[in-house]
Amino acid sequence: MTDFSGLAVSPDGRWLLYRRERPSTMSGQIETAWYLVGTDGATPPRRIGDGGHASWNGTGIVEAGSAAWSPESDRFYFRARVDGATGLWEGRPSGALAPLIVRDADIERFAVAPDGGIIFELGPSRAAIARAEENERDSGILADGRVDLAQTLYRGAMIAGRPASQRLNGDWFDREALLDRLPRQIVRRDPTTARERPAHAIEAELLRPSPQPLPEPFRAAASQAGICAVEAPCGDPDAPKIWKGMAVGDGRFVVTTRDRKVRQSVFLWAKATGLTRLAASPGLLSGGGEMAACAASQTAAFCVAESAAMPPQLQRIALDGSGTLVLDRPNDLPDHDDLLTEAIEWQVGGSRASGWLVRPKFPGRLPLFITYYRCAGYLRGGLGNEWPLRALAASGIAALCINQLPSGGAKAEARYELGLAAVRAAVAELDRRGLVDPGRVGMGGLSFGSEVAMWTATHSKLLSAVSIASVQAEPAYYWFNAGIGRDFFRQNLETQWGLGAPDIDAADWKRRSPSLQVDKITAPVLMQLPEQEARLSPELQARLSASGKGELHVFPFAPHIKAEPRQKLAVYQRNLDWFRFWLQGYIDPDPAKIAQYARWTGLNFPAPKSETDAIQSSISASSSKRK
Repeated sequence: MTDFSGLAVSPDGRWLLYRRERPSTMSGQIETAWYLVGTDGATPPRRIGDGGHASWNGTGIVEAGSAAWSPESDRFYFRARVDGATGLWEGRPSGALAPLIVRDADIERFAVAPDGGIIFELGPSRAAIARAEENERDSGILADGRVDLAQTLYRGAMIAGRPASQRLNGDWFDREALLDRLPRQIVRRDPTTARERPAHAIEAELLRPSPQPLPEPFRAAASQAGICAVEAPCGDPDAPKIWKGMAVGDGRFVVTTRDRKVRQSVFLWAKATGLTRLAASPGLLSGGGEMAACAASQTAAFCVAESAAMPPQLQRIALDGSGTLVLDRPNDLPDHDDLLTEAIEWQVGGSRASGWLVRPKFPGRLPLFITYYRCAGYLRGGLGNEWPLRALAASGIAALCINQLPSGGAKAEARYELGLAAVRAAVAELDRRGLVDPGRVGMGGLSFGSEVAMWTATHSKLLSAVSIASVQAEPAYYWFNAGIGRDFFRQNLETQWGLGAPDIDAADWKRRSPSLQVDKITAPVLMQLPEQEARLSPELQARLSASGKGELHVFPFAPHIKAEPRQKLAVYQRNLDWFRFWLQGYIDPDPAKIAQYARWTGLNFPAPKSETDAIQSSISASSSKRK
């Protein structure tokens, strides 16, 4: 699957520069390349050059491409990591491309000044980073508030393509490189002479652009149109919210909105004509992924469009309302004719839940897999992209992605109960429609989604199989993280989860922690965790394995959201095998998997029924309900 990022429109509006990103299990990297396309769409996109391998942040989110144009539109610049060095490259629409600035330190950010000067920020030299890591290894590491004792401290993360030491940055579990707090060198390069000098403060501000505030008349028009235009929570949780805004000249603004079903629209606001909706999507309209803004010129917005049934494609949206044009569509739909993708809603108490169901076209009650959190864009693997929803559906398992219900700032336990209620109601609704077998339901999740999955496993008998990708709260998790300098952790755990220290708040931990409720779990649990999170759940892993209720797979170097393509493939394949085994009784004949199925059949659960037996049981159960 190819993704897009780094959208940059030339000042004259003629060209759009952008980066394609595609994971490769051959190289084990996310490979990137830069492309150029005419904004009129008259000619196909043209590959400009290699962008090197993508990097990801401490959470595992791929860092977007970074590009900019000269004021005259005669040249462009982008960052690329080639041969271990992240430098700045210069290209021209004619096709010329060459490295411009490559140093012994990586270029972390850059901008082009109004006069064409290049402002760039250099991090510590790669040699200095290596020396600092070696010095810590030799002299010992002080366990302060930046240290996560669950993570390998010496080069335990992948940063910019190399094993590197990483530390907590003080914001929950967000992470930074070892020397990230050192002052940066910010330089200005003259566009004519190539001479360099330290950048002035005003020039350095170009590296941190502030969004232009949206005018009050726009906010008034948005409110009249039912769009939430304030920073504070809206009175109507279903109202779309302003997501991104950008000025496009002549006092006009292009604005994207987003609602809680993760549907986005693009609007144009002008003083003379008011607010006009230009495009609407059942999924994303962005600059790539969930967070980046579309790019815009004086005549068009350029967005990456993707929805549950449509993989990412690059679109031009005319500001005069004349329509939308596809500029680049690199992704095929090999299973398009074999699967049905449906937006569904159902009642949960006083709320309406929403999600996407993908299933094969053949009739009959199917096993069901559920993931709960957020369903953004193309249906791949749920939030975190670990459960191959379309492959599950192609194998005969209906796959449902549920958007988290609004909870009004409730503590974790209430949010879990709301998630369980949404799952229970979804199963009942799909059972009522005759689409699924309620006796064969699996569930998986990442982060909060994994917590809801485990809450469902410990507080209901809905599930026949579970798969989680993240740590679960247990006493060891608290003590790993509650040391000196981790005040924010303790405060956040109290505020968001309602949990204090385990030796003081034992009853709440007993009620909340899956590790202390393994006796209630009636479905096998597959854990596929980053190494740095696996160490935080020793009791859950030990109790599950000792009772024959599950197994753990650990991924070295992996951040919270796994990013390396080979690890992603392994997770995908194991999750597919796991749910096909427990929900369909299917065993892959691949001889390399004999040991895997021997372990699973050895767990303390009855052997799963074959597909034929399960269907017959489902028919019998449905018939008995009608008597």
